[in-house]
Amino acid sequence: MTGVYVVTAVLVLLSVPLIRHHRSAVSVPVTIMVLSVAGWNLARAVRGPEDTEPSLIVAVNVLLCQICAASFYVAARRLVHGRWNPPVWVWLVPVTVGAATFLGMLPRFGITDTDPYYGSPVFVAHLAYTFALLGAGVLTLSTRQHDSSRHVRRAVVAIQGGAVLVLTFQALLPELTSLAVAVVALVMVWSTNYVKAWSRSASRADRLLDSIGVFIFVVDRQGMLQDWNGPAASLLRLTGHTAAHGLDLNDALGMPVPFVDESSVTLRIQGGELRTAVSVHAVDPLSLDSDRVLMFRPVRSSVESSSFPTVSGALKGHDPATQTLGRKAALEQLRTAAVEGKQVLRVDVVPRTARRADEAMFLMARRMEARSEEFGYSNMPWARLDTWTLILVLVDPTYEGVPSRVPIDDVGVELVVSYLRPAAAESPEAFVQRVSAQHYDRDSAQG
Repeated sequence: MTGVYVVTAVLVLLSVPLIRHHRSAVSVPVTIMVLSVAGWNLARAVRGPEDTEPSLIVAVNVLLCQICAASFYVAARRLVHGRWNPPVWVWLVPVTVGAATFLGMLPRFGITDTDPYYGSPVFVAHLAYTFALLGAGVLTLSTRQHDSSRHVRRAVVAIQGGAVLVLTFQALLPELTSLAVAVVALVMVWSTNYVKAWSRSASRADRLLDSIGVFIFVVDRQGMLQDWNGPAASLLRLTGHTAAHGLDLNDALGMPVPFVDESSVTLRIQGGELRTAVSVHAVDPLSLDSDRVLMFRPVRSSVESSSFPTVSGALKGHDPATQTLGRKAALEQLRTAAVEGKQVLRVDVVPRTARRADEAMFLMARRMEARSEEFGYSNMPWARLDTWTLILVLVDPTYEGVPSRVPIDDVGVELVVSYLRPAAAESPEAFVQRVSAQHYDRDSAQG
């Protein structure tokens, strides 16, 4: 068995160069796990399979096992949930348990005796701790077992199989447990090569693009379709075309090249008309041959079809430029908040340079909605109070927000964030007036 341990340790060490550092938050704990597994197997090789007495090498072996389990759990959390920084007290647990079990395996402290350490309370506590970490890591990864990514599904199944192997060996052949853990470590190394597949940012972005009610197309300089969102695909179906890479969008929608920014385009669909405002953006502003992003914001529609996508900009009470609730709805929200004593979040967008208001506010509205979704408030509607202002009625009355100024460098704006509550004796009309009159009061929002 000594040779098997050594070979396993060497194979695991050879996998270190295969770890991809696309995200250090994942690759670092995986590297620690791999090194601890290699050290674990080398310690077993030095001890031999029949060594059951407490000793310094056993204490080192136990410590390496715990480091392996802790790093596996951290890597699993970060693969599934992104960057996860545990609080300080979480780090104190492995340090405390590791120090206690390390000392417990040293005969000089008298915590264990010359009997086989497998039955000692110290080792039982060690097993409970390490298998709790293993189980927590496997359960965390298992939340993605139905993921759309083939790699993620395969990795989860492999980890689950490896965990079953670890449990089986620990129960029947404990001297082989380190070999089964090496399999799990190699699967984690493999996963570092597919970190993007684990990230949910892309799927969140797709869901956001599909939900905003704007037809978005990405075309090359010749007008050939490169990418699209869900509403855009529905629009093409109504014209008798199927969204596909290389589709000539000029023929499909009857639009000539080049596409003109801030133009008004009327699309004739199924005997009706859909009037839209078109915004054109270069994917790479520094390249003359860059692809173009076309955003069609519906203004008015006479198309009647059950298959037509729900377009928030065409609904009563919505601002067609930002796809949020419009000014009338915003004022009504303020009145309701005043009556119910709720807090209102007001975000004033301050452009640093000359910017088209609708374009900048469209981008900021999407970002505000994405942030709300991250905090679990995906159903809370934002409203455009005026040209440069968005508001949101907060559901948590106890939330204590801190007014701040937040620079958004890539958009070239600054956000002035304020939190407003109705005063005790303040009427709803006075509260509405106070909130809507602050700062800019440029009331050109539609709806």
